[in-house]
Amino acid sequence: MSDSGRPEDDFRTPFSFKLMVVLAALYLGWRLVQGVVWVIDRIG
Repeated sequence: MSDSGRPEDDFRTPFSFKLMVVLAALYLGWRLVQGVVWVIDRIG
């Protein structure tokens, strides 16, 4: 355990959490694209 006084040095983010964040961002991005296409379809 380091004694640098910075608690973030003692905790690492798990890979599964990083993967979940990336997948959620991809999913929400895809849903945004689908929503834009739907709006364009309804207008046109």
